[in-house]
Amino acid sequence: MARNMPPAGNGPLFDDRSEEETDPLARKPRRHTPRKLDLVPVALVSALVAAGLWGAWVTRELLADAGLPPIAKVQLSSIVGEYVQAQARSATLPDQVTAETRAFMAEIERSLKARDRSGQIVLVGEAVLAGEVPDITADLRREIYTKVRMPQPAAADGSDVMGAMRAAMAGPAGEADSGPAQ
Repeated sequence: MARNMPPAGNGPLFDDRSEEETDPLARKPRRHTPRKLDLVPVALVSALVAAGLWGAWVTRELLADAGLPPIAKVQLSSIVGEYVQAQARSATLPDQVTAETRAFMAEIERSLKARDRSGQIVLVGEAVLAGEVPDITADLRREIYTKVRMPQPAAADGSDVMGAMRAAMAGPAGEADSGPAQ
């Protein structure tokens, strides 16, 4: 029977401890004062993040090609038009003209794709309505004609109609500047 009996003593009514000591909810919360030691890890992490961002920016700036503007325009119609006119004036056979023109157009596409891979945005010149956008037409023309030759005009001979017309218009060397006849 001794086992079922309450513990001996005065019980909770006569306990010597105060209510604040016995009731966990009645305790006053302690104020947590920040220590200098808590700010050190925050400062270190902030410094590391800032150094990482600065390093990424510097790396991007150093690796970026300074010669390529981020956005440029090209007068594609003038490059293609000049090539087509040169082909029209040449004495190249039609099958060869087709093959050369395909190679020319493929080289334009390769050059523009290479610029795209390097991060440059190329706009068709006619699409630029306002603002200062660098024109890369001359650069693109040089790139293309280093890989694809420009068609050469046909030699003027008697069977060439345009050559014959030019020769007729030029006349003999002495008559060109003789002035009006009297």
